[in-house]
Amino acid sequence: MGKSLVIMVVILALIVNPACSISCQEAVTKILPCEIYLLGFGGVSAPCCQAVAELNQLAKSKPELKALCICLKQAAQWLHINHDRARQLPGLCHVTTPIPIDPNVSCDINH
Repeated sequence: MGKSLVIMVVILALIVNPACSISCQEAVTKILPCEIYLLGFGGVSAPCCQAVAELNQLAKSKPELKALCICLKQAAQWLHINHDRARQLPGLCHVTTPIPIDPNVSCDINH
């Protein structure tokens, strides 16, 4: 893991909602198998899709979904991921997410 990614994980860990079953640090660490794809290099790997599916299963309540959305949205901005690739990731992994992966998505869960 690169030095900047380690710093980002530590910063994100500080903004976690303690009521969630998964911390922001855990979420970012879990999605690391997708890092190369999300940065614009290479294809989607089986470990990446497994991570996406597992992460999707962890956040079930509205507060958890909101916290996870905020966490990953901030991580995406700090890591400068390819937003088109991020939008495509659930479909490529055959995972239906409750919140679209988009840098402009609102993390307010109203449904």
